[in-house]
Amino acid sequence: MRNNSKLIIFDFDGTLADTLGALMRITNRLAPEFGYPQISDEQLANLKYLSSWEIIRFSKVALWKLPFLLKRVKEEFPGEVRNVKLFPGVVELLNTLKVQGYRLGIVSSNAEANIRSLLNQHQIEHLFDFVTTASTFGKGKAIGRLIKQYHCPKSDVIYIGDEIRDIQAARSIAIRVVAVGWGFNAPTALMDRQPDLLITKPLALISALARFYPQTTLLA
Repeated sequence: MRNNSKLIIFDFDGTLADTLGALMRITNRLAPEFGYPQISDEQLANLKYLSSWEIIRFSKVALWKLPFLLKRVKEEFPGEVRNVKLFPGVVELLNTLKVQGYRLGIVSSNAEANIRSLLNQHQIEHLFDFVTTASTFGKGKAIGRLIKQYHCPKSDVIYIGDEIRDIQAARSIAIRVVAVGWGFNAPTALMDRQPDLLITKPLALISALARFYPQTTLLA
């Protein structure tokens, strides 16, 4: 019998799936329509040290246009999904966590249909108890609702993400957060925001969780 109290929630873009190339192609393609300059590779390297709000200010996208731009990016994503891969080690990690008895979920600002499409492509959708879409700056509230829905103590919930806003979302509801060093924001930028832990490869999460739950046996 599994102990289902331990809930591991993942971000999607940049944490499970390497979507950066696809998202950059989409945003650069939409640049003329929404009136912002395309982003060069050199500029992208600099953006990795900025928060989401700093990136928005840098892009000079009018704030009233932002919801429409984000909606269009999600709508354009299915045309790129065949070019998107999961990060090496992610499938093995997820299978291991499921066998160990953890509940797994996804909270992402990408569209649920886009996420499920890629999960199905890799035959891992069944590993997740839920896939939830949140607004760009609404992940904390979405995770808070799920904690109540699944009756989880906050001490049993960990959020895994690759961006500064993921750390901020977890901090806003007082849960632990593990930052990953292979996604969008640079590891040094993530460490400046003081996550509970930074890992540099997916399988390192297994030993990290053993540190968080040293006295817990999930399988009974």
